[in-house]
Amino acid sequence: MKKSSSNQAMRTKNFLKKAFIEMVHKKGFSAVTVKDIVDYAEYNRTTYYVYYQNINELVEELMDEMFEAIQHYSMSKYQSDSRVKVKELTTTSFDLLYYIYDHRDYYTLILLEDTLPCIHQQLPEAIFNLLKNKFDIQYGVSSVDDHCQKHYMAYGTAGLIMDWIAQGFDVTPGEMTDRLIPLPKGLLLKKSTLKKLGNMFSYVA
Repeated sequence: MKKSSSNQAMRTKNFLKKAFIEMVHKKGFSAVTVKDIVDYAEYNRTTYYVYYQNINELVEELMDEMFEAIQHYSMSKYQSDSRVKVKELTTTSFDLLYYIYDHRDYYTLILLEDTLPCIHQQLPEAIFNLLKNKFDIQYGVSSVDDHCQKHYMAYGTAGLIMDWIAQGFDVTPGEMTDRLIPLPKGLLLKKSTLKKLGNMFSYVA
């Protein structure tokens, strides 16, 4: 695949990706062809093959970009090398839901039966990767499995976001952020409480 960093090349690739997303909505992922994409984008096949060898290569690039964007817009208000304490998250420090809403043509693909491979795992895994690498959690108890806790938080957070998508974005991104930000703290509290209860039951036994 030929590489180009020019603005024109980026615009062309973005048009091709948007056309691909639209075609998946119309036909389902397994039925989309290169011809469908270039016809919708009003390009020719030669232009497509300048940038991508096949559809899978476009899909891989698109999903990689979205994975990185999930992490970027979750941390865009913080310094890139900083670590964040979960308990200090605020609604004004979290832009992810605005990004998802602005790119809802992509994120509503999760609602389709015939959709991109592994798209349902993308959001929770991106959030987990972010929690693992950028967030510190103060548990208040010993012997808590940090890896499991962050997986638990990531899938709980992603589940709420995916339900918002499934409900047709029934509230604004700002309102959804207000609902979402307390969730990791609540999940953490529940996990800590369960750990304490587990210790109590072990002591009684």
